[in-house]
Amino acid sequence: MSNSAPGESPVLSFRHLLSDAVCSFLNEAGLGSAQVGDPLSELVVTLSRYREEGEPLFPVAFMGDDLEGMLRVLGGSDPVAIGTGPRTRETIQRALKQCAPLGQGRWWSLYVLLVPEGFAYGIFRTEPFPLVETPLERMRRAGDGSLRLVGVLQLAENVIELRGLGGLYRHIFLSGARAEVTLPTVAMDELALGLTASVKEPARSLTRDFYRRVLFEAMQASHGTLVAVLPKGREGSPMFVDGVLLAEPIDMVARVMRYHESPDVAAASAVSSAAQLLRGMMATDGITVLRSDGHILGYNVFIRHPESLIREPARVGGARRRTYEVLCAWVGRELTTAFFRSQDGAIACCRD
Repeated sequence: MSNSAPGESPVLSFRHLLSDAVCSFLNEAGLGSAQVGDPLSELVVTLSRYREEGEPLFPVAFMGDDLEGMLRVLGGSDPVAIGTGPRTRETIQRALKQCAPLGQGRWWSLYVLLVPEGFAYGIFRTEPFPLVETPLERMRRAGDGSLRLVGVLQLAENVIELRGLGGLYRHIFLSGARAEVTLPTVAMDELALGLTASVKEPARSLTRDFYRRVLFEAMQASHGTLVAVLPKGREGSPMFVDGVLLAEPIDMVARVMRYHESPDVAAASAVSSAAQLLRGMMATDGITVLRSDGHILGYNVFIRHPESLIREPARVGGARRRTYEVLCAWVGRELTTAFFRSQDGAIACCRD
């Protein structure tokens, strides 16, 4: 039974549940001071599907009370102050409107600083090189107990990660996002493992970290992606019927290790350019083909679907999902790993 007044429509809101959860996290992170929980909840809700002019944006935001300490832990530099305001939702909305378009990729991140008059906000520069830890990775291993800091990142539409120092984190699912779905970070970790399964240490860990970082950026920009991973030594498969297979596969392990052993400009450029090339390949239609020894083999590749799938027009899922199911059926035979991300953000990885 509704307790609303006659003639009024009952309104149900879960905002207070989110605010309670955010306040609890802030207390654990040491930022549980007055008038912070509600603005941070606004930051979470807005970033969960942030858009400007209809285009999705994926800024990473950090909240704390010590800008110098924040930059030290996150590896940031060159802070640019943008504005100030009281500790309200409106200030957070204004900060995102002014800063989010500047904070794309790994070049710049947003900061919201707790100051006596409310919030001071702006951006700071981060290192975009794919062999350097991201600010959130640095947070995970940070042990500075005196610093109070929270990071906010959209993992997928309506899925947000709240990150504190050390191992503190929460995943928040909003607006129908299902808590039982595979997290993007889990699926991409599985793919990175599959891409380096035939590589020996220490090159395996270094190359896996490279792929994890590049894959995350590619997933934010791509309209949808399919990846097939072949076993070591293979350069193609009878299941491929069309596409671009490189005459000379790109050896990412060699590029990563060259930089690791001699981090000069030429070695860095070779890694960065390959990362950009892979992002471009993953944004094309069809399947991006890689190998378990870290090699990039091709892109825009297509396979022939079994007649049983062609004859099932009512089957749930689009063409990309159906292709992923075919790839999964070949894992353990022609493939070692298959990966899928739909345009609406659904993600999955199947590994031998």
